[in-house]
Amino acid sequence: MQAASRQFVARFDSRALPEAPEVWRTLVRPYVDVRIEASPHGFSGEMSGTHLGDCLISRSACTATMDHRRNAMDIRRSHVDHLLIQLFTSGGVQGTYGKRTVNAAAGAISVFDLGQPVDSRTTSFSTITLTVPRDRLPTSLRSQKLHGAVLAPGLGATRLLASHLTELLQSAPLLTREEMAASVNASLILLGGAQPKLLDSAGDAQQVIRDGVKRLIRDHIDRYLTTDALSPEQISAAMGISRSNLYRLFQAEGGVQAYIQGRRLDRCFDELMLSTGYRVTIIEIAYRYGFSSESVFSRAFRRRFGVSPREVRASARQTRDRHPAGPASPDDEATVRGWLEGIQRTPAIWAKTSA
Repeated sequence: MQAASRQFVARFDSRALPEAPEVWRTLVRPYVDVRIEASPHGFSGEMSGTHLGDCLISRSACTATMDHRRNAMDIRRSHVDHLLIQLFTSGGVQGTYGKRTVNAAAGAISVFDLGQPVDSRTTSFSTITLTVPRDRLPTSLRSQKLHGAVLAPGLGATRLLASHLTELLQSAPLLTREEMAASVNASLILLGGAQPKLLDSAGDAQQVIRDGVKRLIRDHIDRYLTTDALSPEQISAAMGISRSNLYRLFQAEGGVQAYIQGRRLDRCFDELMLSTGYRVTIIEIAYRYGFSSESVFSRAFRRRFGVSPREVRASARQTRDRHPAGPASPDDEATVRGWLEGIQRTPAIWAKTSA
């Protein structure tokens, strides 16, 4: 059997490496911003896992108490669009996932959508996590609000999924590419089975159609973000959909006009992160995306990301100065982002890899 995967393992111990907590914090930064409480017993932890094509099965264990936060600015800056299906083999998590209050104990499985905010706390814990790109989700799950969903330990279906994740972690290095894909698909089927309410909507076929139409409209909006004519009326005419149906499709986002402004702000964020040389001014970016003044733009930007455009540009400039263009350092926080995207790269100093 061909081993078509790559493994990584990293161990952390503050007794041997005093900066171990900061190394951990840097590595998980693409996921969350972590604050680690100091302890007289020191800090120890481990991360290990195996790539499954475009997915990742991993184990994390840590003795410390941590606060995890991910806000709108983190979401935009990280450029990852994955879901984490996370089994707590010990410990647990408490906090807020978007609008949900979460309290998951050992044996529970929680779902963390990296496209949504989180504010949570863990004590000493051990987890098995399947990281899946959003576009791998079946349509029946993709349209559901999975962020913060918790599968109780006592459910038979939860135990079945937990058993599958545990076995997948152990067997992943031996799987062929086809077996990897099948194993991930099986995990998603079991997730759906463990959350039957997610599949109760009586018009699965109609939902598929609505999802398809909405994707087409989103693509249309992204193509015309810098066009003054972009409006609900223009979209209705171009896509052949009524204004009322268009509003219903984007009701969860506050309506199509709110969605358009959100996408324009997202694009402005990206340009501010990239244009660190100040050759393009903030007001030029604001005008390009239809904002009438810098003050109007700044207020809308702060509402969405919690920071001002100037702060984002300054942060991007500082990052560029710390990490000038050139070969990426193996200790850079891009390592874990690379794992998420299937880039097979691990830190040579403190990690051991095997092909």
